[in-house]
Amino acid sequence: MKYLNQLNYPHIPYITRTSQEPELRERGSKTTIRSSGCGLCSAVMVADRLLPETDFSLEDALRISYATEANYRAGTAYSRFAPAFAEELGLKVELTDDMQRLLECLRTGGAAVVHVGGDRESYVGLFSHGGHYVAAINVEPDGRIAILDPSLKEGKYDEAGREGKVEIRNKVVLLCRPEYVAEDCASRKDPYALFWRG
Repeated sequence: MKYLNQLNYPHIPYITRTSQEPELRERGSKTTIRSSGCGLCSAVMVADRLLPETDFSLEDALRISYATEANYRAGTAYSRFAPAFAEELGLKVELTDDMQRLLECLRTGGAAVVHVGGDRESYVGLFSHGGHYVAAINVEPDGRIAILDPSLKEGKYDEAGREGKVEIRNKVVLLCRPEYVAEDCASRKDPYALFWRG
């Protein structure tokens, strides 16, 4: 199982498109995988989960993002990225907001990239205080979703509002109840990018 942590890649630029928002233009020219590459790291982990024989890399994910102009604002637009990623790897893809579809995908050998929304009024974001992507790789026998968080760091899930919602197994696999994932994605349109082998 491949795990990528975006925090380890401050040296790899990920220039994001901010021309429509001049106040963000300078920031977009300085972004890196560390600051903005969670969606790309998640894609690499999903590729490894579904096609362990593949050599799909972070550089491949960058190439797809630039080619599809998915490198928007401070991250990656999966409505653009996911279809091209799936086509390159010969995967089936579906974008949805249906938790049952996500669970079905995971239970039938698929994997997903999940777009969480972060903090909102009276709610502390579970996986991030802002927008963030994580990789969902399995459903455990007890119904919890196994997740790889590309910005995992010590103490992240001990914060107020997060404590007790996530179990960390083998230092990188997060186990979380589906309702917590759904709540974290409630502010996003089609937050689940589902992938299966073709």
